[in-house]
Amino acid sequence: MDCFICGKRGATITCWQKGCKRRFHIPCAVEGKCTTQFFKHYRSFCWEHSPQQARMVAPENTACLICLDLVEGRTSYGTLGCPACKHAWFRRACVQNYAVRAGFICFSCLRYQNQYQFLMGMRTTGI
Repeated sequence: MDCFICGKRGATITCWQKGCKRRFHIPCAVEGKCTTQFFKHYRSFCWEHSPQQARMVAPENTACLICLDLVEGRTSYGTLGCPACKHAWFRRACVQNYAVRAGFICFSCLRYQNQYQFLMGMRTTGI
């Protein structure tokens, strides 16, 4: 099968959305804004069917709490807001690296230290 992102053969991951035939390689997922959920059924979604956070708007000049670079003005694939406090903002790559380093036990919102709600919200978005 061909990857809908890079066009090369050997794509083994299919979008979980019923009726969607898009396939992709795991390494192509980030480039194609695909989401893979690493819990329960290990589901993967193409860019069109990826679960999205509730729409939140960031205050002007809001920075990622990890790298301190400015984030987009709203939630998106590349910009995630804390589902617990709604005041902490992260770039996807930064919060993904944080999750890998912190592990399941220490992964929590950096602003309000809410672990459970933060963890559940990030898992849904593929972190």
